[in-house]
Order: sequence, then structure tokens, then C-alpha cells
Amino acid sequence: MPIETEDATDFEFIINLVYERCRVRLHEGKHQLIRARLAKRMRALGIATLGAYCELLRRSEGAAEVTHMVDALTTNFTNFLREKDHFEFMIQTALPELLAERKQFKIWSAACATGEEPFTISFFLADRYPPELGWDWQILATDISTKALGHAQRAIYAEDRLSALPSEWWPRFFQKGHGQWEGHYRVKPHITTRVAFQQLNLLGPYHFSDQFPVIFCRNVMIYFDRPTQEQLVRQLSRHLLPKGYLLIGHSESLNGLQLPLRCVRPSIYQKL
Repeated sequence: MPIETEDATDFEFIINLVYERCRVRLHEGKHQLIRARLAKRMRALGIATLGAYCELLRRSEGAAEVTHMVDALTTNFTNFLREKDHFEFMIQTALPELLAERKQFKIWSAACATGEEPFTISFFLADRYPPELGWDWQILATDISTKALGHAQRAIYAEDRLSALPSEWWPRFFQKGHGQWEGHYRVKPHITTRVAFQQLNLLGPYHFSDQFPVIFCRNVMIYFDRPTQEQLVRQLSRHLLPKGYLLIGHSESLNGLQLPLRCVRPSIYQKL
């Protein structure tokens, strides 16, 4: 069912609603993206026009639909082993420096999307800090998108999604699918049981008090304005251990923000 009529005020309403909910700023040039991503949702609801969809969002019974809208409009692209140097820095520098004699720790993947990032973290930890030698680690994996989290919790990926991973990791960390699941791989239970997925708006209240040696929050802040970036990083910093590390995307920068962090190298910051 195509979108039959459009009004600039409808786009403005959606842009402002997304910003209010998660501080993602969809600029006016994103009209085509909004149109394309909401079309499928509108067809599922039997709604023909963007104006009618906005009316649903405005009504009290449309509150749940706002979550579906955010799911549709927020970007959840990621890959296994994306920006590999971050995982190597975690294993080679950050954790040896911060753990001392501690054998129990948690890592936070703060925008985990469909799960590739927290599972990649787990693969590296399983190599360097094997539980069979007494190491007790967990991954907290959060995202605002319930749709992305559903995919992550299933932990099933098409074969081409694994192409960046070392071939020796495939049988070690994945179960190969058969029959209807031919061409797919599922992350093995000894990894999935160490990853806790949780829906979380990074700009809302956090319902945990953990402090982490390393927080991954990558390729999220590019969608935020500078005041929101500063607000977010200050919140994240409160959950870093003293001298803990925040890893952000290679295309992101915290230059010019007043933060309790120092830049160790591009995209890697340490709590003062």
C-alpha cells in the first residue's frame, strides 16, 4: 500500500518525535529514508497515508507504535569484527592494565544492534580469559531497538555475515545449520549464556550501577548533536572504572567537549 499523500508537517512531527524519544536527529534531507522505512510498517497496519500514521502516533493508543517507529528509523548496521583494533586494544592493553588480580569483570556493549559486537567481544574474551581457567566475565549488551535485540537474542546469522571472522572460530563458537537453516550459523550456548541483552535508551535512566573496565559505544553519536553527545558521554563515564576505557566509532570524535576523559588515540578515551 503506497503512501498517497505527504505533508511537510508530517515529516517534521516524526523528526521531532524521534529526537524527543532518543535524540537521533533525522534532518530534512532524510524524508526519503523516513518514507521508505515506514512504508512497510504502514502496510502492516493498513494505513495509506503518512498523515494518518502521524495521527495514530498522536493518540494515546499509539504509544506502543512509537517503539515500532523508532525501530524502523534507527540504523542498526553492524558486522562481526568491525573496527578490529578496538577488540585487540581491549585484550592487549585495557584489560591487562585494569584487572590486576581480578578474575571477575563485565564489559558493556552500549549499542549492540543485532549482536555482532557483543559476540565478537565474547570470542576475544573466550580466547584470552577462558572460563575453564577460572575467569568469570559477562557482557551487558543494550540497544534501544527491540527488533534488533530480538535478532541478537536469536543469535542466528547468515554464513556471509561470518566472513570477517577467523575460520578456526567458526566451529569453535558456532553451530552450523541444517535443513531449513542451511547456510546459517547459531552462536553456541557457552557464548550466548555470557551475554545479557537489555532494551535501553542511552539517554534515559540506567537501571544498573555496574562499573566497567571497557565500554563500547560505537557509531551511535554521529546521529546526535553536540550537547547530546556530551550528555551521553558523561553518563557513560560514570559507569567506567577509574582509568577505564570508552571506545567510540572511528568516524566519531569527542574533541571540544568538556568531559572527564583523555584521548589515548583516535576513538579510544580513558577516564581521568
